[in-house]
Amino acid sequence: MPATVPALVAADSARLRTRAARHARSLPLAAAGVATLVITGLSLLAGDWLWLMVLVPVAAFLLTFLAAFVLRLPTGVGVGSDGYGIAIVLSAVIAFLLPSISFWIGVPSILGMGLAVLGLRASDRFLWLAGIATMAVSFVLTTTGDALFDPSAPTAVGGLALGLALLVVAGLAFRGERQTLASGGDALSIGDPATDNLRVLAVLGDADEADQPALARLTGVEERNLAARLHDLTEAGLVHARITKNRNWAQITREGREELRTRREALRGVAEHRKA
Repeated sequence: MPATVPALVAADSARLRTRAARHARSLPLAAAGVATLVITGLSLLAGDWLWLMVLVPVAAFLLTFLAAFVLRLPTGVGVGSDGYGIAIVLSAVIAFLLPSISFWIGVPSILGMGLAVLGLRASDRFLWLAGIATMAVSFVLTTTGDALFDPSAPTAVGGLALGLALLVVAGLAFRGERQTLASGGDALSIGDPATDNLRVLAVLGDADEADQPALARLTGVEERNLAARLHDLTEAGLVHARITKNRNWAQITREGREELRTRREALRGVAEHRKA
């Protein structure tokens, strides 16, 4: 059953709100900003500490993932599949197997690569543009000066400015996330069975708008993690996807599993009722 245009719009709204609730944009930007400042500080130390610089991006994305995981406790929307694992693996491969790349293009460029990966993974233009800009600035600073081995070089100031700029951008992103959560008019909170979950069901093809009132009565079970899975699907895939093909059990809590099973049983009952 194809999803309606209003259902697609509602699902996109749910996707944006779940990403805003777990700060999927501001959190990695803030981590990249702090990491850039740390890298700049390490460049001012003795040469024996320089090897630590290539490990900073790995630590930054790992801590970002852990922070996102902790945030699921108060928000209830899970960590989603924002691509933190890809960013961690990418930065780890460069740090341990190809560390010389970091010094050719600038260690902050690795942070930029990670931001670009996260942005492309979530179709977040703001995030991947910030990543590309970070890579470009880092490359220019590295090729036009020698801030890595000469603390007095003007490019060291550029590294400091880049880190502060990323923090400012993270602050703007955080404000935008709060505005996203505050907007919505009559929309209920994330995870409410009468809103977000039915929007997801409509888009996944399990219900159309006419069925939503009935489903609200029959299957009013909160599924906190279901809406957080939306961004894993492309807009074209939203129409044809099904819950059973897109769940990520590794990121669903025990409570969430029970809720999802309950919803599936209720939907099965609706289908049998329609056949009868």
